[in-house]
Amino acid sequence: MGLDLYARIEELFLDKEAADTLWMEFIKIFKEYNIDDILDIGCGSGQFCDLASRYGINIKGIDLSKKQVEKAKKLCDCEAVDVCELNKKFKNACAVFDVVNYMNEIELKRFFQCVEKIIDEYFIFDINTYYAMSDLAVGTLKAEEENRFSVLYSDFYDDKLVTEITLFEKVGECYNKEQKSITQYYHSLKDIENLTNLKLIDVVPVSLYGSEEAEKLILVMKKAT
Repeated sequence: MGLDLYARIEELFLDKEAADTLWMEFIKIFKEYNIDDILDIGCGSGQFCDLASRYGINIKGIDLSKKQVEKAKKLCDCEAVDVCELNKKFKNACAVFDVVNYMNEIELKRFFQCVEKIIDEYFIFDINTYYAMSDLAVGTLKAEEENRFSVLYSDFYDDKLVTEITLFEKVGECYNKEQKSITQYYHSLKDIENLTNLKLIDVVPVSLYGSEEAEKLILVMKKAT
């Protein structure tokens, strides 16, 4: 899978300053809504779980990638499971850093239905803005470290951001080449509201890279009572 390959090279391309900015916006929102117990859906390598726990938040992580969960277990309580397979209730849930954008409308509708079943109150997540996907993310990125280097080539069309991932890793005297693609889907606020029974109660714009326009929106949704 493309996401499994991306998990292996994510640390090469992660802008830690931008990630910290987004993560702290989530923490601020948790504090504003008095959230101290939450499920992190798509926890990745567990860095956000680790940060949230440092702020006194009881957080559990889940992710579809077993490789990511192996990393995350060093930092937090997490397991490799689909949110739709959970048979336990949680007070709140979050999905941080692009999780929702990796799903098309059919997948996202199913995802929201599963989230609605397991939460009692809030679901908080971010989405990429049209500007971020159609302008900022398009192009080529390169990164390298000892014994490996990677290239990301991204193009936006039909409301989709398709990224070709190429990784070269040194094996003995040669380099092994792997290539996969990942797709992110643009979702407007109207699209989101039409796909779920959760009520949108707040939208927080976030600029991560010094742009005049926000690259992300954090959505706070509440389960109907």
